[in-house]
Amino acid sequence: MANQETEAFKVQVLFILAHLPSGDVISYGELAKQAGNTRYARLVARILKHLPSDTTIPWHRVINSKQRISFNEGSDAYLRQKSRLEDEGWEISGQRLIQKEAH
Repeated sequence: MANQETEAFKVQVLFILAHLPSGDVISYGELAKQAGNTRYARLVARILKHLPSDTTIPWHRVINSKQRISFNEGSDAYLRQKSRLEDEGWEISGQRLIQKEAH
């Protein structure tokens, strides 16, 4: 993917994610598909990895295709994502999202 294409893809990824409603989740692959290329799920992960730590983009709403948090259980990133998802009503067992609590 050329630099200009990569930048356009990144803009789409961030736009879609910024407009994902609180409490909803999306897989890396689905986010890539909605941004224009189903084969770039790993690029989505790289884009999110390089977000600044103070970003308002809800990166925590992106999970893998197995409905799991992709970070190693117990890592700082895992704990941050788990906490934010729980704040949005998700029940999490290990790395797996079980259900969203009714509010």
